[in-house]
Amino acid sequence: MSNGLQIRLELFGTVKRQGGWYIACCPPLDITTQGRTEREAKQNLQEASELFLTSCLERGTLDQALRELGWVPAKSQARPRNSFAMPVAVPFRFASPAECPA
Repeated sequence: MSNGLQIRLELFGTVKRQGGWYIACCPPLDITTQGRTEREAKQNLQEASELFLTSCLERGTLDQALRELGWVPAKSQARPRNSFAMPVAVPFRFASPAECPA
């Protein structure tokens, strides 16, 4: 029996070519990365987004970070034209009692 779960968020990103690089941006998280290919830029953006969200969860600052980025509860939101869907996995696991702070 596994003691973890994974939440998947579907964010969006944009990518454009700039000189010899592809620049990928995730406006909802205000994260920008680059890559030599479009695929590499998108993969780097997905990884950076996962690391950002995981870090916020570990530090207990996700709510604050999202509020500072302008997130508010909403029924639905249209994505900008020419954007791509980007699934972002955020892993969780249940801590053993010995790992929990007192």
